[in-house]
Amino acid sequence: MYLICISIVLQFFVTYHSSSINGEHTLAYTGLAMKTINDAIHGQFRIDGVREELLKTPEMNKLSHIKQLGLAHLVFPGAHHTRFEHSLGVSHVSSMMADSLGLDSYETDTVSVAALLHDVGHGPYSHTLEHILHERGGLDHMSITEGIIVGDYDVLRDGEDSSIQNRVSVPEILENHGIDPKEVAALIRGPDARGSERNLLSWSEGRTNFVQNDKTMAHLIHGPVDCDQIDYLLRDSHFTGVKHGVIDHRRLIMCLERHGGDISVEEGGLPALEGMLVARGLMYSAVYFHRVTRVTEVMLSRAVERSEENTPDSFDLQRRVDAEIWQVMHEAGDFARDMIRRLKYRQLLKVCLSRRRQDLSEEDINLLAELASNSDKRREFEDEIARRSGLEPGYVAIDVPNIKLLLAEPRMSQVDIRIIGDDGRTRWLREHTPIAEALRNRQVSQAVFYVMTLPGHEDKVSQVSENILFS
Repeated sequence: MYLICISIVLQFFVTYHSSSINGEHTLAYTGLAMKTINDAIHGQFRIDGVREELLKTPEMNKLSHIKQLGLAHLVFPGAHHTRFEHSLGVSHVSSMMADSLGLDSYETDTVSVAALLHDVGHGPYSHTLEHILHERGGLDHMSITEGIIVGDYDVLRDGEDSSIQNRVSVPEILENHGIDPKEVAALIRGPDARGSERNLLSWSEGRTNFVQNDKTMAHLIHGPVDCDQIDYLLRDSHFTGVKHGVIDHRRLIMCLERHGGDISVEEGGLPALEGMLVARGLMYSAVYFHRVTRVTEVMLSRAVERSEENTPDSFDLQRRVDAEIWQVMHEAGDFARDMIRRLKYRQLLKVCLSRRRQDLSEEDINLLAELASNSDKRREFEDEIARRSGLEPGYVAIDVPNIKLLLAEPRMSQVDIRIIGDDGRTRWLREHTPIAEALRNRQVSQAVFYVMTLPGHEDKVSQVSENILFS
């Protein structure tokens, strides 16, 4: 009898196999494939079905070679984590949130897929170079992500497809699992991206929170409280060693409720919500907009920006990964090569002039806003300051970080979150705590702008910059 039981068990698991690659385990049970991910933040969790198939695509695997925080490892040595592991974490968090909100199986699958794919449109060094490539006629990463999901954009460069065997596209994988690619793409930008058709079709008698335009799924992907922010705060805090991003995410997720066609937070989760919003502001100040982090990003962006004639077009650059940009810059000319070498050996530019918001007149602010939005005009000022300081063009850089914040993280100002009180009434977060408005008005970077230059030239460049910018 014992031998018979063993035989049955062996027959049941005959299709089972297990392998370990880069900390991941692949399991297959009678045709159902799944991966067990060993994650530094969330521990072990499983990816199966449509998401497991998506992990095999070039679009997802490219993210393994794009660092989540760009060049921040030059300031925080542990920050070598990638967009790939972040995407896995975001998808896992989205499943936790979907379960807490009571989403049905179709909605859960759609949200978890959108979460997994939300970053596939990122190019090399993500936000650091995005504005340059966009100015050259490229696309922002959200547009590329949408294009990848619906099949209008290919991440492979010319000739690379010969190395990809039996490739199945992202939209084909989604459709094979009964998921509409257009609906997934519509969730990427968040609020109001999702139409009402799906809601009308899926509505059932007795659903008390049904509204014509349900924003719940879109806000799960991109909103005031979403899976992306929860994962990047936890992950970036862990790998940088900066503890500001540690949040009580399990309590926050447990207190989510689908109410009035949107995400609301039960009053019991208010401390966890406040903690997340404060953590977000502090991480931007301490990590993402750290002064030296900004210096490294400006150095790389200036190398790319000033090498346009000697580099491939923006569409080719967008399809590359971090390491490939270094090779392109090394071959682009003396200035770009020098910037890359300085980054390689951490011989960084130095900040020689900065100003706080309260130190500037409205005229000053208008000028800085124009320099931030008009790269040609900014380069004219940079080169004039360099010339008067006896430096070659490119070795003076003007950075306006708070303008960049509007492009990189528009959610910073989104604090309009509905709280369901113990009395059952719904109120806005600002009615419960002054933290909401305080964070909305808080300056992420204490300095409104920086002027950077070569070490040893700080005094001269500072004096010249003062005369040109503020006289």
